[in-house]
Amino acid sequence: MKIRDEKHIVNEVIRDDVFAILKSECIVLFYALEDNDVEGCHIVKPLNGEIRQFVFINTTKAVQEQTWTAAHELGHIWQVDIYIKEKTAQYELDSESLVNRFAAELLLPEKIFRTILEDKLAEYEYKGPAMSRSMMVRLVTYLMNYFCTPYKAIIRRFGELGYIEKSAEQQYLNGFEGQLEFYRRLIKENQYTRLETINRAYSIGNIEQDINLLEENEIYSEKKVARLREMFHLRRLDVEEGTYNFGE
Repeated sequence: MKIRDEKHIVNEVIRDDVFAILKSECIVLFYALEDNDVEGCHIVKPLNGEIRQFVFINTTKAVQEQTWTAAHELGHIWQVDIYIKEKTAQYELDSESLVNRFAAELLLPEKIFRTILEDKLAEYEYKGPAMSRSMMVRLVTYLMNYFCTPYKAIIRRFGELGYIEKSAEQQYLNGFEGQLEFYRRLIKENQYTRLETINRAYSIGNIEQDINLLEENEIYSEKKVARLREMFHLRRLDVEEGTYNFGE
């Protein structure tokens, strides 16, 4: 992917390192919002006379969902959809679909995705073409943990790379969603630690470090620093060691 070279992204498999990339490009707001329909959003607005970009990520979502949201919003920040539309003006393309495809290319790069997938199929001694539902769920769950992405992204990648017919995607999605209890059992049995982790964190960029510096340099009063920590749901646990607990 051209953008990997331009942004000096070295790691083939990014996983949740995508958050560090996102933070280098904009102000990131992590906040626990109980509305499950909201995964995140990208906002452009003036701040202190400058046009700044903000990305909000709902931390009530599992980490694999947040990872996908971060990659998706990176696509908006880097204006991937605008770039592609300019190169393909003869086609009518949907911006959200283009940005989702970008997120797939970023988090699930084709070469390594094919390698990991086919190695796992060989381990299963899969002969094809039919695949049992239990094997499908095992395979998808393994890939979810390896790449730290949602099951929908994995299944849609199957279609994008020609492993399944695009028309079969919904069948696969329905099949996976009907086996959520089995999926959760697989997470425990295989210790898939990247999946279904939820940290109801509250933070804005590196605000916790900034507040700490304000206190250490006595720029703000102790009362004002305490108020800032309260506003951003940051609680200092150990002043000497500088450790923090995020969230409630």
